[in-house]
Amino acid sequence: MGEPTAPTEPRRAWRSFAACWQSLVITDLFFKVVAFVVLTPLVAISLRTLLAFAGTSVLCDVDIARFLLGPVGWLVFVLVGALWLGIVALEQASLLGILVASRLGKLVGPVPALRYAFSHGWSVLKVTARIVALVLAAIAPFVIVAGLVYVSLLSRYDINYYLKERPPVFHVAVGIGALLSVGLMVTLLWLVTRWFYALPLVLFEGNSGITALKLSAERTRGGRGAIVGWLVGWLLATSLVSLVLTAFVGLVGRAIVPASTGSLHLLAFAVGAVLLLGGLANLVVNLLGTISFATLLSHLYLERGRATGADPISIELGHEAPPRVIGWMTPKRLLVAGVIGGFLAALIGASSLGSVRLEDDVLVMAHRGSSKAAPENTLASFRQAIADGADWIELDVQETADGEVVVFHDSDLMKLAGENLKIWDATTDQLGSIDIGGWFGDEFTDQRVPTLAEVLRICKGKIGVNIELKYYGHDQDLERRVARIVGDAGMNDEVMAMSLEAAGVRTMKKIRPQWRVGQLMSVSIGNVKKIEADFLAVNAAFVDRSLVERVHRNGKQIFVWTVNDAATMSTMIGRGVDGLLTDKPALARRVLEQRAEMSPAQRLLLELSPALGVSPKIDEQ
Repeated sequence: MGEPTAPTEPRRAWRSFAACWQSLVITDLFFKVVAFVVLTPLVAISLRTLLAFAGTSVLCDVDIARFLLGPVGWLVFVLVGALWLGIVALEQASLLGILVASRLGKLVGPVPALRYAFSHGWSVLKVTARIVALVLAAIAPFVIVAGLVYVSLLSRYDINYYLKERPPVFHVAVGIGALLSVGLMVTLLWLVTRWFYALPLVLFEGNSGITALKLSAERTRGGRGAIVGWLVGWLLATSLVSLVLTAFVGLVGRAIVPASTGSLHLLAFAVGAVLLLGGLANLVVNLLGTISFATLLSHLYLERGRATGADPISIELGHEAPPRVIGWMTPKRLLVAGVIGGFLAALIGASSLGSVRLEDDVLVMAHRGSSKAAPENTLASFRQAIADGADWIELDVQETADGEVVVFHDSDLMKLAGENLKIWDATTDQLGSIDIGGWFGDEFTDQRVPTLAEVLRICKGKIGVNIELKYYGHDQDLERRVARIVGDAGMNDEVMAMSLEAAGVRTMKKIRPQWRVGQLMSVSIGNVKKIEADFLAVNAAFVDRSLVERVHRNGKQIFVWTVNDAATMSTMIGRGVDGLLTDKPALARRVLEQRAEMSPAQRLLLELSPALGVSPKIDEQ
């Protein structure tokens, strides 16, 4: 008999899934609980332990990059990456065991499947460690070339000049970057298809890590295009299901929630029901994606094995009868489930209502002044921030060649003045002769690079000053000079300081322990509690409610940057942040005024509008 024709393959995969889908669902649910309660915390503990052995407890932004450039950083990345990928692989292993056993005429339940997967845990981890290490080795040349392109094409001037003006060399660099990105994606896709069968080869044929990778490469030869096609189809199908379920939850939310605003209790219950429905939809999508991928992998592995004459070894999964979900769903049990669901909806709704802030206590910080109404980091922008009702201004400081502390963000004047002059090479007199406001408007041609002392004079008694310490590798005694200037101005109680550089934060806090000193960051790894700062200034894209609560539990404040639209401002305020860094302080003040007029019900709907599938209704004007 010849090989089966292609149209029978999806049918065979479907039969394999249909024969054991109930066991697959229960097993995956069990695994997710184990992963959440045990495995994921173990990875976090492992990361903190490895960082401690490396001599640190937490890393932020630039420090992460520096750490990963060293051999210790690479080792930590490989080990933690192997653990994380190992969790994913073990989940697939438990499902693959059920699916392959089904093809061999056996039906098994969750406990034997999970036992089988974890019995191969060490072998799986050895494979995932090799995969992570080899992927890093494959990525390294692209990173090196990208770095060389940046240094050779985009390092002459400050990067912000290139981002604003986009000269021809910028487009060349972007083009090369695009080619590198395509090359990297092709390389990673090639590796994924090359090692596609590595996991089942470990589980069912008893191969070691390196042997499994080699055998997978041999067995996928000539069939990698088909694997790519299946993967694309799987990705499109799961994405479509996700979109449909998300749209359905949104429709339900818009249908039942607005009609419930007459009663706060009824509104809370309706919101809880929609959030519960959304959580169930997300769980369904996750289950479907995970199980369908395992089904796809087992099917392609077995079909390829038949074509090459390789068969899986005998699989001992025990004899526990698989659970039957359909048989379990009697009318009485469904009624109990409905009652429990209603209770959960009420509980979730009450929790959501309790988390809504009825009063907003947030600082408005003008980022480089009112920098959408006047040129950034100029006296004009700082005066405008005062007029706009900001609580604080945020500014950047660095040192000149003659030892003056001036307010300027970039390393040179190319973006604002078209002058190829580095701040550390310039004197105060030189900077005083260069127009940095004319690019914004003719009325600002008189604006010059201000000194920190000049800014403090116009701010004293009117607005607080958040000083960001900028380091470009040419600083002399920045922290002490800033401390002296602030002290001479009599404003020690009206300033705070922050920096991207953890060393600068520590030095500033040591010199002025009474100041609030913060860490500027986007992401961190390790224990946030160990960050030596009074506050964190975090990129708004990385801030959710759990981060805000975690920072507050550790006794720190959290500010977010840079938020310039009303909806995001309101969202961040609702999440409990302590300050908004914005180019538009007047808009932030209007958002706070609008929120102050809202009822508890309106605030609840506003905070949960993204989850309900609607846009927050906040006026931009």
